[in-house]
Amino acid sequence: MKRYFSYFLFLVGWSVQAQSVVTLEQCYEAARANYPLLKQKEILARNGELAIGSLNLNRQLPQLALNGQATWQSQVTKLPIELPNFSIPTLSKDQYRLTLDASYALYDGNLSQLQTEVQRASTATAQQQVEIELNRLKDQVNGLFLNALLTDENRVLTRALLANLENRLEKLRANVRFGTVAQMDADALEAELLTAGQRLAQLDATRTGLRESLALLTDLPISDSTQLVVEEVPNAAGGVGTAELGRPELQLYRAQRSLYDAQFQLSGNKAKPRLSLFAQGGAGRPGLNMLSNDFRSFFIGGLRLNWNLSSAYTLNNDRQMITLNRQTVDIQQATFEKNLSVQLRQQQTEIDKLAAQLAADAEIVALRSRVREAAAVQLDNGAIAARDYTTELNAENQAQLNQKLHELQLLLARIQYRTLMGN
Repeated sequence: MKRYFSYFLFLVGWSVQAQSVVTLEQCYEAARANYPLLKQKEILARNGELAIGSLNLNRQLPQLALNGQATWQSQVTKLPIELPNFSIPTLSKDQYRLTLDASYALYDGNLSQLQTEVQRASTATAQQQVEIELNRLKDQVNGLFLNALLTDENRVLTRALLANLENRLEKLRANVRFGTVAQMDADALEAELLTAGQRLAQLDATRTGLRESLALLTDLPISDSTQLVVEEVPNAAGGVGTAELGRPELQLYRAQRSLYDAQFQLSGNKAKPRLSLFAQGGAGRPGLNMLSNDFRSFFIGGLRLNWNLSSAYTLNNDRQMITLNRQTVDIQQATFEKNLSVQLRQQQTEIDKLAAQLAADAEIVALRSRVREAAAVQLDNGAIAARDYTTELNAENQAQLNQKLHELQLLLARIQYRTLMGN
């Protein structure tokens, strides 16, 4: 006997484990991880690393350039004198030059670091724009998940309705055989039973479709036996503005400001002087000796100062444009926060409305149940027709469905409030 009891416990435990549980938070994380757009963040990060690596290499290593030219000119330099017993060579009109130029910046006004900061801010901005798109997945998950829960509750109520109708129909058929009830009442109840069966079949198809869509979006093994669970959602009754916003749009605005600040600092670098080492080696005709008409190699090296004073012409305009762009971001953020505040207020109103409806739902269901029970007794005694009983039965079922609907709508409203907050 103990062996059979142990085997029974094993089967019970196995059946519990076989029914997997998937939470709403797991769906959020899985949908994000399974969404192809997430890979774009990795690509942006890699591109940013490569760009910064190139900036560092350009700063650390000398800049090399290979230059060559071949020219023909209509006149060449000649000395306007003649010396006895001495022939002054005449330069050829076709001239050639091939050089290798090298330069190394000694001072560039911290250009490389400023360019690196701009690149990092640009990468962060692009990644945050992708994050906004990823955050919108929560709305898709919410819709599929909550509709799946509502379908489950509807199926439970419809099955209870079917069980009730089958029980009453069996009693009516017995009364028909005894002649106490007309066949019409049994037929009416059977038609209602078939209608409820159709409704259950539609719910089964809807349930399968919702779960399959959720499985495709999240890549989670969500089957008919999977239990969908929503973690405890905090009540939003504290009101708008009592919690810190975590919306990715706000982080985007901060990233855009950082980008414009970095560009502002970089713009001032244009008016700074540049000091570098340079070297040039090559060969040509003529070489450095302009009186020699032979091919010669040569080398030049030294310090070079470069100061583009004309860059100051547009510096003020460039900085004003960057400042205006930053002000635009401030306006966009203020607009977003204003609209979000309105949405949160509306969502809180929806939460309060559904909570008030739920308070009356329990009483309505209790009253409808008492009316249906009284109608069942009257039907058994032949005091009312089957259609009158089904009317009260459907009214009770609808009241129960409304109660479950309001419960899930309240849950969804709280989840949407949390999503709007960015939590």
